[in-house]
Amino acid sequence: MLKKLFFFSILIFSIVGMSGCAAHKTVPPSPLSSFKPALGTFNVRVVLFQLKGNGSPEQVETGSLPIAKNMIQTLAGLGYKYQPNGEADYMIEARVGSISPKVAAHGAEQRVGFSDSLNYGPRFRSYPIMVRTWSPRIEQAKSSPNTCFLVAEMLVAEKNSQAGKVIYSGSPDPIEVPYELGCPFAKCAQGVNQGISNFLMKRFAPVGN
Repeated sequence: MLKKLFFFSILIFSIVGMSGCAAHKTVPPSPLSSFKPALGTFNVRVVLFQLKGNGSPEQVETGSLPIAKNMIQTLAGLGYKYQPNGEADYMIEARVGSISPKVAAHGAEQRVGFSDSLNYGPRFRSYPIMVRTWSPRIEQAKSSPNTCFLVAEMLVAEKNSQAGKVIYSGSPDPIEVPYELGCPFAKCAQGVNQGISNFLMKRFAPVGN
């Protein structure tokens, strides 16, 4: 009798565990081109990365503050309200990096975007950086002379009363920058603020304006 109860308990825990995994399955982000913004509050986080020698991304620890300030100023200029504390209508994570197309490992991905410090969920760590499909320009550059590109991925979590929380993803056009051996981010960050500002103004212009 005890043995039957033991196996029955194991079966129940297995079913509960499987249903829990199904309930927390990561949903692919929607294209940011389908994002229909309305004026509201926002918070931002910037994550910087560069490629390691094996072609996979690694997080860069310094240099994100000026980019974050630029994003805040851009969105405030459109009429949105910066809300660094508490839950905001939009949580935005910009992942900005420098890559050498020749070095980028095929299929390489890395969870370099960590938004644990933001009071919002689901966390963006469910969506790793992908370095193989930024654009056709990146693919074409693999057969060209050595070059470096500045790339960015924007993730936006929208608080939506009807759909819960929706994640959107989009990327500004990559920026080709002067070649530096290894394409370190510190040497390749020219033009990042203007590129991100242009992208935000395009995607966050309130619908109807």
